[in-house]
Amino acid sequence: MRKKSNKKIDIVCMESVNGEEDLKPRPGINLNPPPDDGRCECCGKHISELKPFGKAGDPVNGDFDGAYLVKTFRSPGRYNEEAMQAMKEAEDQAPEDPREWLCAKYGDQIGDAYYFNASACSCVDKSWECRDCIVLSGEEYFEKRRFRES
Repeated sequence: MRKKSNKKIDIVCMESVNGEEDLKPRPGINLNPPPDDGRCECCGKHISELKPFGKAGDPVNGDFDGAYLVKTFRSPGRYNEEAMQAMKEAEDQAPEDPREWLCAKYGDQIGDAYYFNASACSCVDKSWECRDCIVLSGEEYFEKRRFRES
């Protein structure tokens, strides 16, 4: 397990999971903890089914030798050019409430979809991934998740 901690206020921020023991919460504040069920958040495989990462550069930069899951950061939403253009227009026209403007122009269903999609693809969230998934491009990642969830 690779982790960073601040001794003064007991903040634990793990970077990798090397076994079942690493899935248990640590005393103090656990920032972006690994999934309780020990599964890759992309493909859904349990750590018992995964091949561990190798030394530095296998398959990503950083030495995660022996880890089954590594924390990375990805956008929680697929990029949508239409939603992004609509949101830009909404922010120009109604910076105080772009969602209301989108719903007025496109209707509640499409306006909300544009608003939430543009918001999701404009931020990042943690994702605990195995060695096979961490190297996927954004589109490959979302396709693999879609296949897993269907």
